[in-house]
Amino acid sequence: MNAEDLSELLKKAGNGEPASFARLYAAVYRPLYRIAAMATKSEEAATEAVKLTALDSYAALPTAGIKSGPAFVEWIIKILCTKLRHICKDSRLADKTDESSSYIKQALNSLPDIERLVFAVSTVCGCTAEKAASLCGYTEETVGVCLTNAEVSLKAALLSKEPI
Repeated sequence: MNAEDLSELLKKAGNGEPASFARLYAAVYRPLYRIAAMATKSEEAATEAVKLTALDSYAALPTAGIKSGPAFVEWIIKILCTKLRHICKDSRLADKTDESSSYIKQALNSLPDIERLVFAVSTVCGCTAEKAASLCGYTEETVGVCLTNAEVSLKAALLSKEPI
């Protein structure tokens, strides 16, 4: 899909055309789910966050004024991060942990919610601390501390001989 096609899709989706939004969403749902899966403790919570993101972004796109593909990606990731922060506060979903989690997922789950979210966005998007701060809604300093803490904690957990 070239830039012109993307611009046309954004216009049509902004005008409420469901098929155009579906094509836009199809381009971003995998990274959205990867972020959500890393940032939450259960598949149910990740699925819920992505579902709510899709619903809210579809409803908000007509008034968002988005003109480019990169702007759309940033915008929808910000919505996802907001949903993930709310889910982390919702004890109904936040405390559920998948029983059959892999060793790596267990290490991720051992991180505090804020560190897990920042680490997920930074890793999946491959972005700087400044961009991760913008996407997650935190300060750059907070993101830097979270990334450092997550790195130290994950290294210790993954290099230890005993499972978490």
